[in-house]
Amino acid sequence: MKLTTAALAAVLFALASPLAATAQEAALVHSDEPLWTPGRDEVWPKHLDGPEIGCAHPMRIGDWRYEPNRPDADATWYRLANYGAFHCWINVSEGDEPGQFGSVRPAFLVALGKQADMELWALQIGARPGSDYLLLARPSGAGAIERFSVLQRTCPAGAKRGGQSLDGLQTGYCSVSSKSELISMARRMARLPPLATLVFEKVIADE
Repeated sequence: MKLTTAALAAVLFALASPLAATAQEAALVHSDEPLWTPGRDEVWPKHLDGPEIGCAHPMRIGDWRYEPNRPDADATWYRLANYGAFHCWINVSEGDEPGQFGSVRPAFLVALGKQADMELWALQIGARPGSDYLLLARPSGAGAIERFSVLQRTCPAGAKRGGQSLDGLQTGYCSVSSKSELISMARRMARLPPLATLVFEKVIADE
């Protein structure tokens, strides 16, 4: 089958569009070094107390659905898995479809404090080189977390980094260099409508 010039141009435009790559769609918040380290009160998972061996998590471990609030954007998926019993972190992978996940990165869930009746959290993803951050919020409450609002990532002008796109691939990101910068950003973003919803869907069979 031969494509007309107009049809070929339409296909190339679709492939080059940033919307064609879901992982490229949202602004990236990044620090050159991880801002939080395990062993602090606000960093999860934590080692179990007493003689038991294992890791405690404040959220459900399993497959989560990332549902953008834009009607023209498709849902994507996160698998949040427990790494092990002696070393406590979360293994995070992403996918466009349920059960179809890419490479794994280590992550920690960090409590950023409260704003009014909302808890602010960050998922710190990656260790080297540096970490990426997903800003989250949820109403204060007890029990294992099963739902977050994903906050926007509007970047201050002085923190923007990167250059031109690479044939449709974004290179820009928002650089944060301290805990206070990220917490301030989360507090500003919590006053805006959320970017998406992150909802727990199911337990991983072997977890």
